[in-house]
Amino acid sequence: MHYPKSYYFFVLLLVLPIVLMHTTGCQKDYSYEGGDTTAIISDSTVPPTLTEFPNCSSCKATDELTLAKWNFKTGNSYLCGVVDKSGFIGANKTFTFFGPSACSIDTGLVMTVYLPIALDQDRFNITTNRAAFYYYDNNAPKDIFISQATALFTVNLQSFIYATGIATGTFNGTVFKPNGDSAYIADGKFKVKLR
Repeated sequence: MHYPKSYYFFVLLLVLPIVLMHTTGCQKDYSYEGGDTTAIISDSTVPPTLTEFPNCSSCKATDELTLAKWNFKTGNSYLCGVVDKSGFIGANKTFTFFGPSACSIDTGLVMTVYLPIALDQDRFNITTNRAAFYYYDNNAPKDIFISQATALFTVNLQSFIYATGIATGTFNGTVFKPNGDSAYIADGKFKVKLR
């Protein structure tokens, strides 16, 4: 079948705009005028990573650890807080404790410790590498620090007194920030009542 030249011209004028719209698409132009063009614009879905925490006058490395308290160091920062919940999970081989930071109720610590033996009597110096550590921020989509099974995180239960239910221990190890970078938790301590 033979079409006249005007038919081809008409098809070309009709089809070409449709093809161009599908292949080029509509793109929104972004413009930033009148400001400093050296500014860095960040993706708001990724929370900023703290390299240092603000100085907290309530947390002093020289303070004696008392019941229902926790503390640890990371970098040049010393963090501490209270334990508002603690207890056993299931059998007496797993316990957890958590509570807010002394200087910000929006941040705090959650730790769950998995022991190789039950705390069914007085126990001393039990070490485990099976623990879950979270330093949370209620205003961020991800935790500030989180331990992972692929990195060493150690808890030493220095003592558990069965009659009182008081557990005292230390912790340290590698944790991870929301951006995937690692940090080190050092000189961690806790004193909690497990009942």
